[in-house]
Amino acid sequence: MFGLITWVRMVEKVVQTELSRSEYKRLREVSTRKNISLKEALRQAVEEWVRQQTPMDADPLFSLEPKDTGVETDSSSLDKELYGKQR
Repeated sequence: MFGLITWVRMVEKVVQTELSRSEYKRLREVSTRKNISLKEALRQAVEEWVRQQTPMDADPLFSLEPKDTGVETDSSSLDKELYGKQR
């Protein structure tokens, strides 16, 4: 059986910056220790920085609306089921 694979090329932006010698040295040391390229280390650093700067209410995970599945649920006995006692 054969499947069709479609490749989509992501449009990437090139970003340049300047680092002090000590910043570059630390970046190189960590990326070498983690066995990743400088490019990947910088991508991870940017992703982490953006995550830290983004308020939780801007995260789509926290803006999900509950969905009605049509299944009746009763959470009143949840603690008993989870912890073996009534809380």
